[in-house]
Amino acid sequence: MVNQVLVAEIDPKLIDEVEEIVRSTATTICAEQPDVPQPDNLRDLDSFSMVQVLLELENSMSMKLLEKMEHFEGESFRDLATFILIVSAENDEEEQQRAAVASAGEPPTPA
Repeated sequence: MVNQVLVAEIDPKLIDEVEEIVRSTATTICAEQPDVPQPDNLRDLDSFSMVQVLLELENSMSMKLLEKMEHFEGESFRDLATFILIVSAENDEEEQQRAAVASAGEPPTPA
């Protein structure tokens, strides 16, 4: 369930940057575990490593990812980077909507 409109609006350079963060995080997590090869894509991660990667990304990016993963269908680091940016954009939209609803109930502030 990927929002194609949001995908089209994401700057490819931003996807590149987030992809590098995802790749670096996965490489670091795997390097810390004995007998775990360096991953070339997400399919190379076992479930334990994948959860560790997601938790580290959540921590470093200050966002919730693990509970959103049921909607993720990709296999590459780039797919995950794009997904992260979509989740971030959706979170921003939800925050803006909550702010608009909250301000609609408040009296106007004097200019």
